[in-house]
Amino acid sequence: MKKNAVLTLSLVLLLITLLTACTQDRPPDSSTPAPAAYDGVFAGSYGTLYFNGDGQSIELRVTPELAERTGLPTGENKGTYVFLFHNESIRYDLAEYFRITIDGTSYQFNSVRGRNDPQTVAFYSVNDESEMLVFDKQEE
Repeated sequence: MKKNAVLTLSLVLLLITLLTACTQDRPPDSSTPAPAAYDGVFAGSYGTLYFNGDGQSIELRVTPELAERTGLPTGENKGTYVFLFHNESIRYDLAEYFRITIDGTSYQFNSVRGRNDPQTVAFYSVNDESEMLVFDKQEE
């Protein structure tokens, strides 16, 4: 009797785990309209990001500290960006990853879900997942 209860409980827990894992393979659903692409200058303690509003192009200047920690190149650089859910492009407010590509090299960061909005770009530090790197939109 005790073995059957343990086996049943184990099967229920396995089923719950599988069902939960399957739902994480689908992008988050949002009934709200997609936000406009980032546009303008966003600054934070680790540098500046400039988005030109096309949803793809980025110019960035990061601090030497961030460059060392992430591998991003120092100085002013131009490239492309994309927000992802797994490997599919998705709007930034639902993304799990933020990828910047410069001269054919990609740098991927975990996006901070619920924190990215038209005024804020936020992702986690590569070396310290408890540290958020936050860039706020600057007034023009």
